[in-house]
Amino acid sequence: MSVMVAHPTRQHSHRLAQALQDAGLLHSYRTLLPDRRALSWLPTSLLPAAVQRHTLEFLPGDKVHTLVGPLLFQKLAARFPSVAVRQLGEWLAWAVFDRWVAGQLRRLRPAAVVGYEMCCAETFRVAQELGIICVLDAAAFHYAMQDRILDEEQSGAQTWAGRRLRQRKQKEIELADRIICVSEMAKHSYVDAGVDGSRIAVNPVGCDVTKFASHGERVRAGAPKFVFVGMPVYHKGFDLLTTSYGRLLEHYPDAELHVVGDPAMIAKGTIDKQIRIHGKLSHDQLGTLLAQMDCLVLPSRLESFGMVVVEALAAGVPVIVSGHAGAAVAIRENENGWMIPAGDEEALLQRMRDCCEHINEVRLMGGICAESARAYDWSYYSRRAVDFFSGLPECLPGARG
Repeated sequence: MSVMVAHPTRQHSHRLAQALQDAGLLHSYRTLLPDRRALSWLPTSLLPAAVQRHTLEFLPGDKVHTLVGPLLFQKLAARFPSVAVRQLGEWLAWAVFDRWVAGQLRRLRPAAVVGYEMCCAETFRVAQELGIICVLDAAAFHYAMQDRILDEEQSGAQTWAGRRLRQRKQKEIELADRIICVSEMAKHSYVDAGVDGSRIAVNPVGCDVTKFASHGERVRAGAPKFVFVGMPVYHKGFDLLTTSYGRLLEHYPDAELHVVGDPAMIAKGTIDKQIRIHGKLSHDQLGTLLAQMDCLVLPSRLESFGMVVVEALAAGVPVIVSGHAGAAVAIRENENGWMIPAGDEEALLQRMRDCCEHINEVRLMGGICAESARAYDWSYYSRRAVDFFSGLPECLPGARG
């Protein structure tokens, strides 16, 4: 078995590639993100920080292949407020990447190819002609569920590019021999949409437990400290959090809210001056910050997993998470965190108030939090991934749907 992994950006695809490489199963890894080894002719001092950050040093240089160009267009389009323009940028970048990967298959002939949503319709079509096994690594919920629950997805579905992106998603599902979801909740969204559950495997993602635990020895004290990590957007419930925090200050004026994410994505007027904005942080920087926090809050309206949940637990930080996050399965109520209904601002406010009122008890939950995170170490993800791909037959039945 030799497996090609193709993802235009990252998500958890590099973790899969690393697991396959360590097991001797990786054919190659293809992406739009630059790798500094392909730019060795440039002095290191002239390389943008992003290039060095995205370089996958744990993979052999001859197995990492980058298509330079399309991602720049997508990044530029993402700056526009118009959802139609943003989705046009995605459609163009992902379609170009897809055709580039598909064009490699006839020459390279891996035994299997792993594709990701919106990025592999043509790849899978060509792979099926060549008898190459197609695996869709589904990082998100089925698009029908996203369109039903998220306002931003509903509006996006009405645009020209949005309709074509959804056509790509549907074609990928139809062509995939196997689908991997990151949570049971995400799998159910596919089954509810009519996909045969026997085609779907579940492999939860995780975190570097030891790395986050190494920061957790500090004593938490002072004012109650909440933290949000991720894109400060609607589907992650960021609007619910800022509103709840504003109301929380009426009762606990010293409570702090720390935000780790892209400050450019935060709408003007939604941020209270008492909210601490940290911007984007490396994993080491995030671990240091989490060691000082009392509670992570992730009130997502829809989240197929939510790796930051297990990262916080590994750092000894209890979590408030919505029931629409796949990682909610890691929560033991009142032991390492709390689950609230998605979209319920009152429930979120009440839970934050309870944490402030019982802050000493919250700070004693660290040991249970860290223990509960161990099952989500990347090593377990890697083991399951290798077992899955090692168990694939050389060819699969053609029945799909």
